[in-house]
Amino acid sequence: MKMSVSGANLKDDTATLISCGIRAGSTVVLTGEKVDKQAVAQETASGNPEEYGLIIRIGKIVDPIKATMESDITQFRSFVQEQKIPVEDKDKKTMQDNGIYLSEKLMQALITLDGVECPPGFDAARQKRREGVRLLQRLLEQVDEVRATVKTLCSS
Repeated sequence: MKMSVSGANLKDDTATLISCGIRAGSTVVLTGEKVDKQAVAQETASGNPEEYGLIIRIGKIVDPIKATMESDITQFRSFVQEQKIPVEDKDKKTMQDNGIYLSEKLMQALITLDGVECPPGFDAARQKRREGVRLLQRLLEQVDEVRATVKTLCSS
């Protein structure tokens, strides 16, 4: 759900209305998606639309990573394994940059997922978050293993 005033999105949940520029006669626009009650009942144990919203939010963080990152890591690993010693400077730079990029993307997703707070009783959302964290950590470990190989290749 997003709230905007005069075309500007309001992001600070703790700000007062006056500090956001809302005065008498201001037009406030609230945008969001309608909740499908059947989906809420299927996805959550509690049947709470808030829990369903958290599950959707977690999915928006984890699903793009699932879709692309595993193949990116596999490509990175195969590229590193194909390298012959001595490694050319251009290939060293490419390998190091790819490793840094993949690590950074995964860390950003982990930090974003860390910002999702699941209240007690939202068991399905907590489980999805836990699964997402485990997936991201597993992928990050894979990238770190390949980066260690890159480090040894570049130093020899």
